[in-house]
Order: sequence, then C-alpha cells, then structure tokens
Amino acid sequence: MKALVLGASGQIGGALLGALAQAGATGVGTYRSRPLAGALPLDVRDREAVERCLDRVHPEVVFLAVIAPGGVDYYEDHPDVAYAVNVAGTRNVALAAARLGVKLVFYSTDYLFDGQAGPYAEDAPVDPLNIYGRTKWEGEEIIRSLVPDHLIIRTTAVFSWNPGLRNFAMQVWERLGAGQTMRVPDDQWCNPTLAGYVAEVSVRLVEMEARGVFNVVGRDWMTRAALGKALASALGLDPTLILPTPTAELGQRAPRPLKAGLRTDKLERLLGEAPPGLNEFLQRFLRDKEQSGGQAG
Repeated sequence: MKALVLGASGQIGGALLGALAQAGATGVGTYRSRPLAGALPLDVRDREAVERCLDRVHPEVVFLAVIAPGGVDYYEDHPDVAYAVNVAGTRNVALAAARLGVKLVFYSTDYLFDGQAGPYAEDAPVDPLNIYGRTKWEGEEIIRSLVPDHLIIRTTAVFSWNPGLRNFAMQVWERLGAGQTMRVPDDQWCNPTLAGYVAEVSVRLVEMEARGVFNVVGRDWMTRAALGKALASALGLDPTLILPTPTAELGQRAPRPLKAGLRTDKLERLLGEAPPGLNEFLQRFLRDKEQSGGQAG
C-alpha cells in the first residue's frame, strides 16, 4: 500500500505514518505550519497544490488528517478559517482523490451531535452545536457525494505523548507539572482514545476494504474531568490539581455537546474484538513517554 497522509505533523497524522510503516506500507506525509522531516509542504486550501501533490505521490489511499489552526473556540470566532480548511480544503482533496480513483479516509468527530443522548452510533441524527462540528459534517457530506471509495472515521478525546502539540494529555503534563490547577468540565462525556489506536485501526480498516462511517474510540466512557485525573495519576502528578467544573462555569466560547461520545458496536462486529479501555491506553502512553525521554519540550 502506498498512502498519502495529509496533516502528518498532527497527532493522528504522525501516528498514521508509524502505523503504516509497522504494516509494511509506504507513507508519504504533508505538513502546513509544522515542518516535518521527509514530508511535503501543502496547504489543502490551495486546490492546484493539492492536485499537484496527489499527482506527484500517486497514492492508493489518502488519509485526510489535517487540523485547522486554532481550536474549537477559535473557530467559533473565525468561521472563515474553519470553513476554508474543513469544507473548501476537504472538497479540494475529495475532487483530487475522485479524479485519480483512490480511497479517501477522513477524520471526523462526536461534535457532530448535540450531546443530549450520547454515546452515539454511526447512524444517529446529527445536530452540531458549534462551527467546528458543522464544518466537519459538511466535510463528511462532500466526501460522500464526491468519492465513491471513502472511509469516514469519527473519534473523540484523542490524546498522545506528543511534545509540542496541545492535546489534552500534554496540557495536563505541562500545567500540573508546573504546580498549576486546571479546571476541567465534569459534565462533558467522551471516550478517551489513544492516537496510535486510531491510526492502527485506520490502517486495518483500509486493508479490509471497509467503506462508510466507523466510530473508532476507546471502550471507556467518562467525563473529561475523570480523564484529567486519570492522566495526572498515570503521570505521577497530583490529581487534586484537576478541578472538576460545570461547563456553564468555564466560559468556553463554543457550545459543547455534554452527553457525547461514540458507540463502537459496528467496529466490534467487523474486527471481532472490543477496543481497549483507558488503562491499556495509559500504559501505551507511558511507554511512548519513556521512549521519547519523558520531556515535553
């Protein structure tokens, strides 16, 4: 398999390069703002550049793991950025993939839902509360309409030992390691998911020629505050520095789904096994930390 990973300097994209290599596949990565050795510079908002990149690499599968700069709250005040990357950029990639007849794998989110009845199955009705969720849903719709051979992977609460990136685990390490408290919502539910697991399952699904939508998340369902305390304990930090706080008191700019998270029944039927739980993910997370030298910067 020859794969093109768009967004290889992000946590899922970087994990994909590792999973592809482990599977004996060839992976070529791209980056936009975070240079990555051996990767190609690419901004998915540039349609001609996207076409040139796919023509140059000529992959059998494209993994679209690009993350718009900023964050969920940033997108709420800068919808033009979110739409440019998650909608227009996705369309650029989908058109190029369809022209070459290659498989396209797209990463989506449980922020498609309103958080009233989670965890959600793949066929649950969507009702995004924020700009990020809306643009991701539009991206999904574009791919469904343009690319016959597509795979949409929805995930949530993805973490990894990844110095320099602002995933939740690294925020816990940096803030609590400096002796600071960290207010974390105690009413937002999620499935903690290791980036490496998302990547490995993504490659397996491609190898199995799976199509359509799959939820790829960890087995456990918990609040983000509970995840924060578990990360703190695993890292040898003081879990009492995690302050469980109602979302209404956090002043987050973008509305969040509260009872969110994703069901994995469909994935379990295909793979014949349940996904790992948080404890197994934490063991892998700590091994990754040890292998990297254990420093965040």
